[in-house]
Amino acid sequence: MPEPDGERPLLEVRSISIHFGGIQALADVSFQVAPGEAVALVGPNGAGKTTVFNCISGVSRPDTGSVRLDGHPIDHLSAARRARLGIKRTFQRLEVFPELTVRDHFLVADRVSRGDGRLWRDLLNMGRPTTAELEAAVRVAGVVGLPDALDTPVAALTLGRCRLVELGRALAGRPRLLLADEPSSGLDVTETAELAAVLRAVQRDEGVTIVLVEHDLDMVAEVVDRAVVLDSGHVIAAGPLSQVIADPVVRRAYLGRTA
Repeated sequence: MPEPDGERPLLEVRSISIHFGGIQALADVSFQVAPGEAVALVGPNGAGKTTVFNCISGVSRPDTGSVRLDGHPIDHLSAARRARLGIKRTFQRLEVFPELTVRDHFLVADRVSRGDGRLWRDLLNMGRPTTAELEAAVRVAGVVGLPDALDTPVAALTLGRCRLVELGRALAGRPRLLLADEPSSGLDVTETAELAAVLRAVQRDEGVTIVLVEHDLDMVAEVVDRAVVLDSGHVIAAGPLSQVIADPVVRRAYLGRTA
């Protein structure tokens, strides 16, 4: 597959395949993402989208093939090491700490990303955030639209705002590549539109490269530049979203119809 716009890709997925028992979850999956680009992985349930994310983030290791970041293979690196290199992820199942405030989430994510050894002191109330850390938390809250909620416990927020907290936590780690897994899951139309606008702004204004797994095609259309379509672990199409959705093979696999 040619490199997007002739640039060296930030992310390269090269012919990865993986089996779970006797089931082939991915078969020779390849695609590239240029720096600053937003790309969607779409397809029906069971197509292998989350498995691709797991292989990129280091949760799973492919049986064959390779994942490269900025031209360098990262297959030998742990998930933690990949995160330190700038690969951050959100999850379909919300992963937040209800008793912590929004500010706490961003501060902890910042320190974990730096790996400066001070997280345990925070958890024991033995460390105070620096001025720079507090300013960074305020900045992230502004990016995701939560400047008024910094001192609010997450338990008091709506699901839509919790999704923004999770996104902000990923951004607090200064990502080069953001893997967003079904971020609109459970959200209403208004919340989904707000989240889509934030993701697009993150790509445009923060320069973050985004790979998005999402079933809501209206949201996908608001966020991404290109789409890669998976079906039964295979890539069946790739290109501009309007083009791939018009493909009869994609419509049959993903939408269940050909016209």
